Amino acid sequence: MEKSKIVVIDDDPVCTSMLLAILGDDYLVLTANSGDGAIELLSSVKPDLIFLDITMPDINGYQVLKYVKEQTPNADVPIVVVSSLVEESDQDFALKLGANDYLTKPILPNAVQGMVDKYLA
Repeated sequence: MEKSKIVVIDDDPVCTSMLLAILGDDYLVLTANSGDGAIELLSSVKPDLIFLDITMPDINGYQVLKYVKEQTPNADVPIVVVSSLVEESDQDFALKLGANDYLTKPILPNAVQGMVDKYLA
């Protein structure tokens, strides 16, 4: 059986490494470390789930989220925001733009696995 594809978009190598460690054995994990890189990657890949950081240089996560939901064949892919922004207004804005869920950093492995189970079950 083919592994589900998960795209991790985050400019923080520690967070990306942690997500790879949690998910890498069971899923095909592809990464982008910038908004530009994310848009380029998503133009050629149809993932089953996306983990997306908000605070990135160049194009931020909100812009990537808007792009994915409005302009790509990936509009139906679940997106879990993983961010150090903890204000309720940040979460509300991400959900309004089309995010399915929101995790705050530092991330906990069981929370990540919970999101995977929820969206890839």
